[in-house]
Amino acid sequence: MKLLSGDVDQKKFGGDTPYSIMFGPDICGYSTKKVHAILTYNETNHLIKKEVPCETDQLTHVYTFIIRPDATYSILIDNVEKQTGSLYSDWSLLPPKKIKDPEAKKPEDWDDKEYIPDPEDKKPEGYDDILKELPDPDAKKPEDWDDEEDGEWTPPTIANPEYKGPWKPKQIKNPNYKGKWKAPMIDNPGVCPFFF
Repeated sequence: MKLLSGDVDQKKFGGDTPYSIMFGPDICGYSTKKVHAILTYNETNHLIKKEVPCETDQLTHVYTFIIRPDATYSILIDNVEKQTGSLYSDWSLLPPKKIKDPEAKKPEDWDDKEYIPDPEDKKPEGYDDILKELPDPDAKKPEDWDDEEDGEWTPPTIANPEYKGPWKPKQIKNPNYKGKWKAPMIDNPGVCPFFF
């Protein structure tokens, strides 16, 4: 059901006609089975944030949407309340009451690295001498190989199971870790406190 404004041209009414409120059950396939409650504010449609399940049987049901002067609401199905709350908290009608402080800056000494290289960890002796690949010990020189014509035969290489890549010290918990820095929240100067 759509509640329209009073200046709608009925002859031109269609799916794109602006409305003030759209309310009712929406059943589409197997995934969508919910009650739609959409409010239009500043020419933008706002869907309710809460998930309100609808009835899915073959019977007739009565859906009721109550909007009160104190900006509270209730959704009823067959006169049983299924959802209630505030228009301001359950729809994105207004800007948020709190915002991140745009002037806040992360302190220079704030350490947000959860792990750091272990300063006590040392590279093992000879680590850099471990080859990435080794001659294949099972490879055999072809019988028809001619050193004079084909050059000196060298066996193909295989991955060295002892090679672990470039050495890196192990990671340990950073004792100075302060967590991920977050800007403090402040009152949104663009919001009138009357609405909250």
